[in-house]
Amino acid sequence: MLIGPHRVFYYGLLGRPGVRNFGCATLYVSDLEPLQVNIGNGWSTRHLAWVPPYTPHRVRTADRHLAVVMLEPEYTDTVMAGACIQRKLQENASAVRARILEGVMRLQQVTTSARLSDAEFDDLLFGQPLPRRLLDPRVSHVVDRICENTADPCSASCLADSEGLSLSRFLHLFKAETGVCLRKYRAWRRARTLLYHVRSPSTLTDIALETGYPDSTHFSHSIRRIYGLPPRDIVSGSRRLRVRLQVSGAGQAKNLTAASSRKLPSRTAVMVQGSAFA
Repeated sequence: MLIGPHRVFYYGLLGRPGVRNFGCATLYVSDLEPLQVNIGNGWSTRHLAWVPPYTPHRVRTADRHLAVVMLEPEYTDTVMAGACIQRKLQENASAVRARILEGVMRLQQVTTSARLSDAEFDDLLFGQPLPRRLLDPRVSHVVDRICENTADPCSASCLADSEGLSLSRFLHLFKAETGVCLRKYRAWRRARTLLYHVRSPSTLTDIALETGYPDSTHFSHSIRRIYGLPPRDIVSGSRRLRVRLQVSGAGQAKNLTAASSRKLPSRTAVMVQGSAFA
């Protein structure tokens, strides 16, 4: 699994998740057997399934194996990206599926010292860069701040002040630009940082506090609501991970247990193989 600030690529086992609700656009790709997806209108069987951000859904496969591509909508125009991917599927769905599955080998060839940009990631999996999303600079500043430090206790009022806006104007602008309220967005980004801790020797309570949750109860409820799995199952299913961390420039590999409450290096990416978080 390759984890970056704006992209995630996973290839491996599928657990037994319940309803999940990611804050990113998600493309599920079957490996051997077709997958089944339920986006609220009953189960359908297919080889590829596109799920828009913040859409409750369930997914299952007969062989419990699949690839997953996750795209953060504040950095990628997921509406246009979805249309682009759907168009490619209509032209040659088998070629799209084959290229994404071959991405596993291509991503493994990326060295630990290399910086994989969003455009390079997209080219590896889709053969072209996906359309970027340009936010109002004030919202973009706040989004970057939240992504860099999900445990930042700064209130909505503090964030509004930092951009010279009233609270009501800031909240309205944030939702208009991102399509989601600030509280829901922060909940997703905080839950997403669990991926950086799946091999941590820390207790679940410690992980909860490091990622900005007030206690383990809130942590457990939030993770289950978003991933469809309790954090204990995600962590226990990830004990045999092989991890590779990529940092831009002359950065060198570091342990994945680095707390996400610290500011992560720009363009950080983590390579994880064999997880069962999906």
